[in-house]
Amino acid sequence: MRGGSGFDLPIEGTLAVQRGTFKLDRRSIANFGQKLGKHARLMIEDPELFGRNLLQRTNFRLWEARLLDMLPTPRMHARIVDSNEPRFNVLDTAWSARSMTGGPNTALNIAGHVARTGTPTRLISTSSPAAIDPAWLQVHLSTLVGATLPPIEVASASDPAAPVQVGKRDIFMATHWITAHQLRPVLHDLPNRKFFFLLQEFEAGFYPWSSNHALALEALEMDYWPVINERLLADYFFSTPFSRLSEPEMREQALVFEPAVDPAIFYPARNSARRRPRLLFYARPSNTRNMFGLGLSALRAVAGNPAFKDWEFISIGSRDSVPELTLGGGHCLRPAPWHDYAGYAELLRSADLLLCPMLSPHTSYPVLEMAACGGISVTNTFATKTRTALEGISDTIIATPPTVEGLVQGLREGEVRVRAGLEPSGLRGIPASWSQALGPLADRIAARCQEQTAAYPAH
Repeated sequence: MRGGSGFDLPIEGTLAVQRGTFKLDRRSIANFGQKLGKHARLMIEDPELFGRNLLQRTNFRLWEARLLDMLPTPRMHARIVDSNEPRFNVLDTAWSARSMTGGPNTALNIAGHVARTGTPTRLISTSSPAAIDPAWLQVHLSTLVGATLPPIEVASASDPAAPVQVGKRDIFMATHWITAHQLRPVLHDLPNRKFFFLLQEFEAGFYPWSSNHALALEALEMDYWPVINERLLADYFFSTPFSRLSEPEMREQALVFEPAVDPAIFYPARNSARRRPRLLFYARPSNTRNMFGLGLSALRAVAGNPAFKDWEFISIGSRDSVPELTLGGGHCLRPAPWHDYAGYAELLRSADLLLCPMLSPHTSYPVLEMAACGGISVTNTFATKTRTALEGISDTIIATPPTVEGLVQGLREGEVRVRAGLEPSGLRGIPASWSQALGPLADRIAARCQEQTAAYPAH
């Protein structure tokens, strides 16, 4: 029989193999061709699924391990020692200079303000070695806090051969549900088993209903002092019955602060030179709560609108994970390079409109920072994050339902405001410095550390 590709195939035959023979006939050849074609199509149409199928055959143990739908929570290796002075320990899975976005910077800011009270303060990486140069850290922290700080130690609890030393009076702050779970066995060996828990999001919402969702909810049932970034998020926790935060005692213990927006960094442009109108899209596909799909769909819906004919569209926040994408109407969404803090603020000042979807009861830093820079922000409502609440922060925040139609309407409204040349209104109820936002919180944490000495005297 002549194959379609021009080479001869035997009608029947046998192929000798190590453990016997494999008979070739018309049916087996046809079946083999169908299976090969199916795998080839899958490799083109869904490379990720093809890779998983291939892994099942090439490395079964790794494939089996990946069936476990849980983020890894490696043990935090610690050795309890006697110490005369309590220390404030701030936990992250991996302290790294490359991870300094809004959330980690806020945790660092708290650490810096506590250190400023004279309380010994330390950063601990729980899952991997710390990747922070101490000299860089001191400069970065001083910039965040706005003052020179005493040295802050950086340690790792990831190596069983070199466990981190923990004093019996030490106080901890978990910054994520994973670090809360990692801290639990360490607390069992300490006289005080309560810790500070920095809550900057409803973290269970990062995942579909799943093992990780359940684990994030479980962390909220532990015994801790809540430290909550933003009143809207606190109100969401207080009003929902899925955790201890709805209990009156927990609400009374909670330390709530508003995120600061520094006017020395985030301020409106000081010249009015004519330029092409610019829209920034906070595009983070890896953070599903930022609803990349809804945002991109909304941009594609307005790209063909004549009102946006002269606009340029730029994606930010993705750290090279979003390539240039076609929007239609002759427009492309082009990624901006990654900027440092000052460069990021300058980029906001250079734009007129920000699209920042966020399916969360948290306002989101870029929305506040864009408003401070004189631009208009389009974001969505969610639970306690109502239109009234957001407009109470700034007249330049446009809040819409979390739908494509809602975001499209918000973008059109934003374009009209830009064209009208409305003056920026600034921010209301937002601290102008992190010292103002975190000073009272740092004093409370420092006082709690000092109480350890009286509560647990040395033996």
